[in-house]
Parts: sequence; structure tokens; C-alpha cells
Amino acid sequence: MRTVTLRPPATRNASYSILIGEESLKELPKLIGTLGHFDSVAILHDEAVAPVAENLQKRLTASCRVSIPSEERSKSLKEVARIVSELLRNGVTRQSLLLNVGGGMVTDLGGFVASVYMRGIAFLNVPTTLLGMVDASVGGKTGVNLREAKNVIGHYHHPKAVIIDIHMLESLPEEQFREGLVEVIKIAAIADAAFFETFERELPALLARDNDALCSCIADAVRLKAQIVGDDVQDEGRRLLLNFGHTVGHALEVLSNFHLSHAKAISIGMVQEMSLARTKDAPRVTALLQAIGMPTEFPENCATDDLFAIMQKDKKTLDHDERFAAPTTIGMGAVLRLTADLFHSLP
Repeated sequence: MRTVTLRPPATRNASYSILIGEESLKELPKLIGTLGHFDSVAILHDEAVAPVAENLQKRLTASCRVSIPSEERSKSLKEVARIVSELLRNGVTRQSLLLNVGGGMVTDLGGFVASVYMRGIAFLNVPTTLLGMVDASVGGKTGVNLREAKNVIGHYHHPKAVIIDIHMLESLPEEQFREGLVEVIKIAAIADAAFFETFERELPALLARDNDALCSCIADAVRLKAQIVGDDVQDEGRRLLLNFGHTVGHALEVLSNFHLSHAKAISIGMVQEMSLARTKDAPRVTALLQAIGMPTEFPENCATDDLFAIMQKDKKTLDHDERFAAPTTIGMGAVLRLTADLFHSLP
């Protein structure tokens, strides 16, 4: 018997720029020109930001524009198939660029489409929500949901660049704006005590949508995430900290059939996971979440047995035990085992 060994080259994740500022979208055509030669540009967008996408299509002479419904349930294999068919019908090739315009749902879905279309094409993210700006658009995680589990299909495919224009936030509904702050609280609480203190101090200015406060806040959140992802691209170590609130939160989303928003589910998840970890200064985190109007308790009639069953399908499960991340104190996080007994000890 003969054996031939094939050694593929190690995966290399190229660095990329994240532009943050006022009217930074004006730099988009020039930025695309620096990223390489593309035979066409296709735009994937949330139907809620159709005017923005239409404007970009004209400025970039994009070959096609594909709209998707504004709901988490759009992150499905059925929608992936529809989008891929549209791209194929419009002549999008392996040398094309996909521009994802919208919130975290769009950048998750669009990144996944880019990763599988013709075995991978380049893409660029233009987040239009605060949640997308501070978290979902950065880091290379892509994915779609199944009815019984969130983000269970997906992989790592990084954008060529991310452009964050804070003027997009001017028309963002108040509830969505506040929901975006949940991810800022999450990363500050588990990774940077000084940033957490700054957030506490600057919260009134942030809620007033002060441009300087917003730019600084977004830049600090993105800086932290970039550092963590740069150390651990594929969730094998430190990046697991960014799942704070998500073990319980994702299960709550699934249990609600995605009627409970991502941010509200994560807010509840953060508080419950801090209770499990006995986090010192947890009341400070809870107070901030309540100050921005987020829920912190399980919904009424929440079936905790069903919730735990969903959690056991989570990607972080190790040796049949779920794992969760939580701060031990503000700014210092840990990844902990979650057994059934520990989970059911929650009040």
C-alpha cells in the first residue's frame, strides 16, 4: 500500500482596515480601488436601508442589488440559496466584490454567502446599526441559523475592510440604538475596566448621540475586539470571552423562535451568567443594562428545561458540558463549565 500526503498551506488571515468616523462612506469608492481589481460589485442589504443601498449602487455602478427582509429569520439556508441564485443570474463571478449593507444579521448572512459563493469571494461590510458597528461586522464570524440552533452553520471568512459611518445612526430607531449598547457593555465588562468606567461616565452623552462620544465609544469597542480576535481567530482561547451572555442568550432567541431580539436576549444572558459565575460588581453591569432599558430577568413562563436542552447544542459544548464566559470582576473574564446542576441553581 502506498500513501501520499498532501499538505495544504496554513490558512493566512490578512489584516484589514476598519474605518470609523463621520461621513466615512464618502471614502468607499477610493477604498475599494485600493483593495484589488474586481470585475463587478454586488450589494446585499436589509430592506430597511434600501435608500442607502440604492445610493451606493449608483455611486459604485454596482451590477446588482439584492434585498433581504429585516428579521433574524432571514439568516437561513433558504435565503442563502435565493441570494446565490440572484448573484449567479446577475453574472457575479469569483472576481467580484460583495458589499453587505445593514445590521449584524446582514453582515453575518452576507459574510456566509461570500464564503460559499463559488467557494469564496471578497466582501466588505458597511454596518448601519450600532450593534453591527461595535460587534457583528468585525471579526470574520459568518453564519446562518437552523430552527433549533443559532449560528450553527458557518465559519470564519474575513472582510476586505469595514466602513463605519456614524451618520448612519442618526435615523436608527431608539430601541435599536440602545440595543447596540448592550454589546459595548459586554466587551467592556469582560475585557477592559477602564473602558467600562468611561462608558458609565459617558452614557448620557451616548444616549444623546453625541458624535464625539459615539466615535470614541465605537473605536474603543472595535479596538478591543480587534485585539482579542487577532490573538485568537477561531475561538480556541481568549476569543471565547466575547461569548459573555451568549450561551444563555442564544438559547433564549431560539426558544422564542427569534421573536426576542438578539440584544435583549444577550442582556438577560449576561445577568444570568454573572449570577452563575458569582461576578464581583455584577450590580454595576446590571444597572447599566437597566439604564438603557434592557431586560435582565428571564421572560415569564420561560421553560428552563427546554432552554438548557437548546444550550447543549451550542458550539462551545466540551465533553458534554456547556461552557460560558463571564467576568469574575469588571474587566477580567473567565470561561467556565456549565453543568445542569449549576444552571438549575439559578433563582
